Amino acid sequence: MDLFLDCEWADTLASELVSIALISLNGKKIFYAERDPLPSDPIPWTRTVVYPLLERGASAKSDADMTRALREFLADIDSPRILYDFGADRSLCQYVIDGFEVPDPSGPLPLGLEWRLCDELRADVERWWSSNRDQALRRHHALVDAQALRAAYMNRNHC
Repeated sequence: MDLFLDCEWADTLASELVSIALISLNGKKIFYAERDPLPSDPIPWTRTVVYPLLERGASAKSDADMTRALREFLADIDSPRILYDFGADRSLCQYVIDGFEVPDPSGPLPLGLEWRLCDELRADVERWWSSNRDQALRRHHALVDAQALRAAYMNRNHC
């Protein structure tokens, strides 16, 4: 099953996760989570653009809870293939799957996980933003961005 990934981060190196989202091609399987606590010293852009879009509440998860929840989500999917358009997204997702810095994270490791870089969809994603101005107001919310990648893929039907 194809899953479309997006992550938001707090630093210039794109290494400090803020939020993560995965959505299936049919739109029925969704994973969304935000770190709790959030990185305390984000770059100004993240503080002013990304943080105001966060949902918090049930979406806010400790690192251990996020790892467990993502592993359970992926374990429930036959042959998951994660499509992404930026390398840092893959690295951050793998970091969550691996358990951050937790010595013994819980939950089953996903089996048969595949990754697919779709950086050629970036122009299609930009066109989608241009034609979906209501969604563009929430750009840089990980789930909205994952939905944009999904829509670009569906319009092109490949990557």
